[in-house]
Amino acid sequence: MYKLSTKASCTALHHHGCFTPKSLHSYPRSVKKTILQAVLAVGIAILIPMIAHAGSATWDVNPTSGDWNTASNWTPMTVPNGPADVATFSPSSTNSPSISANTEVNAIAFPVNSGYTITVNPSVTLTLSGRGVIGTARFVTAHDAFFQNGAIAFSNRSTAGNATIILNPNGSLIEGSVTFADRSTAGNADIDFTHGVISFSDSSTAGDAHIFGIECFLGFGGSSTAGNADIVISDFRSSLTFSGTSSAGNATIGSSAYTTFSESSTASNATIGVLGENLIFLDSSQGGRAQIELTFGSDRGVPAILYIAGHNSPGVTIGSIDGDEGNLVFLGANNLTVGSNNLSTTFSGVIEDEGFSGSLTKMGKGTLDLKGANTYTGQTNVNGGVLQVDGSISSNTFINNKGALAGVGTVYGNVTSYGGDVSPGDPVGVPGVLTVSSNYTQTPSGNLVIQIAGTDPGQASVLNVLGNVNLNGELDPELVNGFVPAIGQSFTFLDYTSVTGSFSHVKNPVFDHGTKRWSLVYGPTGVALVVVNNGRQDSH
Repeated sequence: MYKLSTKASCTALHHHGCFTPKSLHSYPRSVKKTILQAVLAVGIAILIPMIAHAGSATWDVNPTSGDWNTASNWTPMTVPNGPADVATFSPSSTNSPSISANTEVNAIAFPVNSGYTITVNPSVTLTLSGRGVIGTARFVTAHDAFFQNGAIAFSNRSTAGNATIILNPNGSLIEGSVTFADRSTAGNADIDFTHGVISFSDSSTAGDAHIFGIECFLGFGGSSTAGNADIVISDFRSSLTFSGTSSAGNATIGSSAYTTFSESSTASNATIGVLGENLIFLDSSQGGRAQIELTFGSDRGVPAILYIAGHNSPGVTIGSIDGDEGNLVFLGANNLTVGSNNLSTTFSGVIEDEGFSGSLTKMGKGTLDLKGANTYTGQTNVNGGVLQVDGSISSNTFINNKGALAGVGTVYGNVTSYGGDVSPGDPVGVPGVLTVSSNYTQTPSGNLVIQIAGTDPGQASVLNVLGNVNLNGELDPELVNGFVPAIGQSFTFLDYTSVTGSFSHVKNPVFDHGTKRWSLVYGPTGVALVVVNNGRQDSH
């Protein structure tokens, strides 16, 4: 694991000892003059180096060398190295200065498209503690054979602006670092790092930066945020962490790295794509409205995994999840709530609980289509939107409020409709068969939606219950794709082993301009909808 090393800059303080009498008036005038001259001499001796080596300045057109820390390379002849200093770069014969000593400036100003490259030498830290980078330039951290590298630190409200920052340009195993603290920001910078460390702390932000890393560590702590950044971590040896109360903000993150949210951090509104690695939520971290996309790592033959088993009870809420076959969600004993961003997604992987009775809750307005053979055994609650089971779930399932259960798969458990819809098939006009392996219960506020598109097999929805059925509530027959059945045609829409009760009413029982109506026929193993003339009353 990569560890952030902090190199603190220091300023030598020289103390001058002297004897001071109680009162200068106790000495003769000649003695007083001698003392005043001595004090003045000491003051000048201290002041001269400060004037010669600190202050705002402009890089010379023809500097004597490429060393930032040489005063003769600047006009006036002073090295910008102080929290109020501004280093200005105009066109020059030497546009690749290097920093050879710890240096702090308020701002560095470049012309647009300047072509400047600033190199931070090994064991040296460049600190920007005011306005930060103005204009465009490249910053490169250099390293030596002794495993030491340069570092760049942004603090106060400084910004990386439109800079390009490159850590370890030769791809060495030595860790360079960039740190953002206080309320600093990565601005619109392009940051490219290999075997490097980037950390955000306090209330800093990645802004609108583009960050690309290989074998690296990228960490957000304190109350920092990834902002609107575009972040790509392209290998599994890397780490991406959020801790404290940090946030992924609205960032777009593509990660092949081990990615964790811990403490009270949040994925917020980010889009997080995970390729063949773990995305882990721990402690009291939150998924927010994040869009999570899991992609199988075909290069290494490993799945992408969303892991919430180590999170505090009761679990985690995320915006949405989608992913192809082979990817995994580990619940442990926790509940995963999906749908806070109202998006419709498909997850073809497997949700499992490792024998700890983990559960799933669907909320929001979108559709979550589960196409895999899911093995979690805790409850499934559909509180909003549509849970479409086109694979299977091993769970007792409850449809609440205005939620809906749909699909052409199998529910290996009981299904109870308390206040939502059960709609076999695709709820947007495609009939299908949904199988319930145990019992089906529909309460007075429940609704069974049956889509009918024709008389051929598969053109009418069927709820296939392998156990017992306890009926109440509403039946909603929907004619789709322009189909209008003829009088006498029938459609068996509910299969069962035994039945108790009946539907309390049929929604829109009269159709085809008032000429036809639906009649229900209850049999020993199923219920059928029969088309009759609206002018006569049939009872079965």
